[in-house]
Amino acid sequence: MREYDTTFIVQPEITEEARETLIGRLRGILERAGAVPLEVEDMGKRKLAYEIRRFQKGHYLSLFYVDSGKAVSDLERALRLDESILRFLTVRQDGDVTDLEARKAKAVDLEKLRHEKAAERAVREAEERAARETARLSEESADRDRDRDQDEDQDQDDDDRDDRHRSLDEDEDDDEAGDERSPGGE
Repeated sequence: MREYDTTFIVQPEITEEARETLIGRLRGILERAGAVPLEVEDMGKRKLAYEIRRFQKGHYLSLFYVDSGKAVSDLERALRLDESILRFLTVRQDGDVTDLEARKAKAVDLEKLRHEKAAERAVREAEERAARETARLSEESADRDRDRDQDEDQDQDDDDRDDRHRSLDEDEDDDEAGDERSPGGE
């Protein structure tokens, strides 16, 4: 028995439930073919090196299993027929797995560790989203305050300009009135 790793890329907009259904279906194919599914590594969404079927991102998953080699063709056929799968690649990991129970135990431990890391990552991402949202809201508030201050400054400038015009108009009126009453004008 040898250990295999089939890594595949799923369309990015597929839901988590659909991904879980797909993984369950692939595990069933492996079990029916006599393989022993070990673990699934969810690597998350990543940017693709090049566009595939108009997708620029994909959700990466790896399925690890032990088999004599017969299940690989069945699994790859199922992946080829599934429209949500963008690409896949199967690689033989180890030559021979002699202690299957030890490998299963290792897979269980790795699965627990991955779940813990995923939970920590989810908390960290939620905190980062909250921080970005707070920063965005405070920036919007600062922009509104700045706009309001600029409007107030503009209003004040307009008022000052109006006052200067009134004062100039009054000075001109005084000059004209003074010319009419001047002694030389009599």
